[in-house]
Amino acid sequence: MWYYLQNGQQVGPVSKEELQGLLQGQALPVTTVIWTKEMPEWVPANQVAEVIGGVTGGYMPQPVAGGAYVRAFVPASNAMAITSMVLGIIGVMGAAIITSVPAIICGHIARRQIRDAEGREGGEGMALTGLILGYMVTVLSLLVIGFFIVMFWWAISYS
Repeated sequence: MWYYLQNGQQVGPVSKEELQGLLQGQALPVTTVIWTKEMPEWVPANQVAEVIGGVTGGYMPQPVAGGAYVRAFVPASNAMAITSMVLGIIGVMGAAIITSVPAIICGHIARRQIRDAEGREGGEGMALTGLILGYMVTVLSLLVIGFFIVMFWWAISYS
């Protein structure tokens, strides 16, 4: 089932064939923004090959110059995802365990929030970057600390 925006209002659900008929009969412009459950965001109809192919026989018309511009919905980035990535980068730059553990915490919170938002929030890549950097710096920091403890113990034992 498909949905479309008309005069700023969501209309639908309609079948693909019904939507193609509206576009073919020019009841809707080909730049009308459409959406279905399989799509992550609203997109102009002339950019969806599955829909526009049945209207124009495969030819994908472009918007008319000077016509109305419709911006596709792009979800905002999750603030915790941004924070996680920034903390992870700062950890790699030298703050080590001070920022890497908060990067891990923020990354997990961000991924949960993004998953629960069901497409209304983005930033999965930033959250994942923060998690990877956070875990990497934490493990390396613990290895370095362990190495120095062993070396200190060895120095005391054999002096």
